[in-house]
Amino acid sequence: MKILDKYILKRFIFTFLLSLLVFLTIFHVVDVIENIDRFLKNQMAINEVGLYYLYQLPFFIDIALPMSLLLASVFTIGILSKNNELTAIKALGISLYRISTPLLIFAFLISVGSFFFNDYLVIPFSRKKTELEKTEMHRHKDLKRQIFNNVFLQDTPNRNIVIGKYYLNKKMGRNISIQITENKRLKKRIDAPRITWDEDNKSWTISNFVVRSFSDSNQVQVSKIRGDSVLALNLKPNDFAEKNIKPEDMRFAELREFVSRLKTTGNKPTRWEVKLNYKIAFPFTNLIVVLFGLPITAMFTRNSISYGAGISLLVIFTYYGFIKFGEVLGYKGILSPFLSAWLGNIIFLISGGIFFFRIKQ
Repeated sequence: MKILDKYILKRFIFTFLLSLLVFLTIFHVVDVIENIDRFLKNQMAINEVGLYYLYQLPFFIDIALPMSLLLASVFTIGILSKNNELTAIKALGISLYRISTPLLIFAFLISVGSFFFNDYLVIPFSRKKTELEKTEMHRHKDLKRQIFNNVFLQDTPNRNIVIGKYYLNKKMGRNISIQITENKRLKKRIDAPRITWDEDNKSWTISNFVVRSFSDSNQVQVSKIRGDSVLALNLKPNDFAEKNIKPEDMRFAELREFVSRLKTTGNKPTRWEVKLNYKIAFPFTNLIVVLFGLPITAMFTRNSISYGAGISLLVIFTYYGFIKFGEVLGYKGILSPFLSAWLGNIIFLISGGIFFFRIKQ
């Protein structure tokens, strides 16, 4: 079996790497066509364009991994079936379960590696790409947006600002909460329905706000202030667009600390908890697409490998649809953050397991 395992695994890895190369080529060609006008308009040098795509490469690899693994499964089993090798293997009493074992182990290792790859390469390189866009391409995609939801910013190391909705063109935010901490304990919280930028005085103004002060003994003193008051902040209006922290741009430890800090200040970090769980759930897509793809391949490649490949690609796009659907349910609070992030994985893991164990050996 060691010889057979090596033979199947070698063919699988070769197909996987070839598929990955094809997907990366397609992604880069499409991106070059889309952005070539921006490169020329900003007169970027060849080395700067090269850096741009170097920083983007890990992201492209990360999203291409599941598709490449799925196609590798299709073509590995499909070619074995087409060449009657699969029939000969089964005639020796070796089941599809046993044939799939090295492929599933390989996919599991890719899944674990994908988590660390995303944490240590994709996110740091994406940050460098964003900085390159700001400096060399003189733009940032977020500045095109006019409304920002669930904005979290750190004005100082001890002062956090949370805004439910911020209007960039109006320089105005709604449902603002300012938390001032000391030694990781919440000392004061200011809640206001609105914050606006006074262009004449170059300062922020809040209206009809509530101040809560927390003592070391957890006693709360509440003060309600009517009318408008000037609020001294270091942040400027465009900072809400440029410095807004995105969960997908944080590493796992950073996001976990971020969620913990939000809970400490009395906020409900539902959206960020969904993203935190998603960072663990998404890498295991690599394992589940192989588990789901192997029985599908065995059923549909008898007449045509391309037909099996088409069915498999349809499966993976459906899979991604379930993942995004689960995220939305988590954001709305319909499902728990854990369940919403793992919804697609759970559905396809169960479905793949059923197909896998019911398939004719």
